[in-house]
Amino acid sequence: MSDLFIIFVLFFFISKRFVKDKDNIFTSITVDIREKIELLPHTPGVYRYLDSEGTIIYVGKARDLKRRVSQYFRPMQQLDKKTRALVSKIADLQYTLVETEEDALLLENNLIKQLQPHYNILLKDDKTYPWIVIRNEPFPKVMLTRRYVKDGSSYYGPYASVVHAKRMLDLIGSLYKLRICSLSLTDESIASGRLKSCLNYHLGKCSAPCLGLFSREEYDSQIEDIKALLSGRVRNLIVACREKMNVAAQELRFEDAQMWKERLSLLEEHRERQKVVGHGILDMDTYKLLQEKKLPQRIERSERVMEQLKNDLGMTELPRHIECFDNSNTQGTNPVAACVVFRDGIPSKKDYRHFIIKSVVGANDYASMKEVVNRRYSRLVTEGEPLPQLIVIDGGKGQLRFALEALTELGIREKVFVVGLAERLEEIVVPGEAVSLFLDKNSSSLRVLMHIRDEAHRFGITHHRQRRLKSQVKSALREIPGIGEATEEKLLRHFHSVKRIQNATLEELSAVAGPSLAAKIKTSL
Repeated sequence: MSDLFIIFVLFFFISKRFVKDKDNIFTSITVDIREKIELLPHTPGVYRYLDSEGTIIYVGKARDLKRRVSQYFRPMQQLDKKTRALVSKIADLQYTLVETEEDALLLENNLIKQLQPHYNILLKDDKTYPWIVIRNEPFPKVMLTRRYVKDGSSYYGPYASVVHAKRMLDLIGSLYKLRICSLSLTDESIASGRLKSCLNYHLGKCSAPCLGLFSREEYDSQIEDIKALLSGRVRNLIVACREKMNVAAQELRFEDAQMWKERLSLLEEHRERQKVVGHGILDMDTYKLLQEKKLPQRIERSERVMEQLKNDLGMTELPRHIECFDNSNTQGTNPVAACVVFRDGIPSKKDYRHFIIKSVVGANDYASMKEVVNRRYSRLVTEGEPLPQLIVIDGGKGQLRFALEALTELGIREKVFVVGLAERLEEIVVPGEAVSLFLDKNSSSLRVLMHIRDEAHRFGITHHRQRRLKSQVKSALREIPGIGEATEEKLLRHFHSVKRIQNATLEELSAVAGPSLAAKIKTSL
């Protein structure tokens, strides 16, 4: 009995040691991968696992790359059967950094469909996220689809949100008069004269190529613009849209100006946020798929730049979190301010903030700067949010002094490092220093500061222009004697636009504003 007990005990310990050694053997296989995991950032991205032959066997997305990838490399008994099978085949790891979780989803979807990795059982079916397709046909239709078919048509997407895809189609429909019918528009069928116009033509939404009223060249020119829009090449479209908006505002066609403004906003939003991933090698190259060996280089460069900036400014810690403020106004009207945020040298656009100046009357950059700095950091302090290591004030000694007053009143002056950046000579004003700092024009530190300052200026001036245009829309009514803010608001609420007020009858105006003001409106507009 004792011999059997000893044998049982020996067998128990040997089996436990075998399992432990098995786990250790598995761990040793993935040492290189674990080293790569240590370099992964806590940012959105797409990861790819490769087998010993260099074939991609799995593609996944993550909001936090480091946390997600680390979950695969745990003791095997903690993994399910499918994951164990996958992990046993992993010999290498690659990954791509993207800006947002949505970008990660789109790139993952595209890679899975293109590469068809063995262990991806989802998203292989093309009936998943929506695409916008330009059909391969005469007078092409532009439409939404969930099926990618290699028939010569042009596909754009996939879109993570069907709402955004439909919004893009609405934008295209408002900019261009395209057909939606299923007619076969050959030269012969158009020349026959047997085709009839549809309701969309009479609503002004279709150019009626079926009737020969719109040539193939004109229609194809529209399609080229649409391809540029869907591919993200929208700069020229934005320029043209902005010009039309400004012309309409100058000619007091405020309803048209508002329409172009809305279109411009959609175009700019599309350019900033929508990442289009195509089905070709060139499209994939635009994503600049980062191999894991590039990340340490990027981190090292960022560290060097931050270290250099810290030394040049005389800071005691690395400026990983930088915020910059800029004021905008035109002769004291529509004063606004902007705050942009950079983290590790990269814009964090979700943290950008606009401010409408509330307590300052007229053009007073100094007081405005104090107001916005106070508002920004009183909120961060109240909410317990971390403060930046470096605050950059767009301006010279005056703006900087008022910003410092705001920080002192909040009791956080000693917790942050603040500098002013005067644009004329790129003069860096450091508190407590008698002489301003002038860095070499080619220095990385100055380039970083100028980039942040210019981004704040761009962000602020865009907001200021939008508010100025809005005030121009209202100013036509305010110039009429007897019409104040309340009456103006009442008229716009009823008629919705200045153009409709201009076209209203005397009786309709009298019902809203009274006979006396109605007569003045008819005379003035």
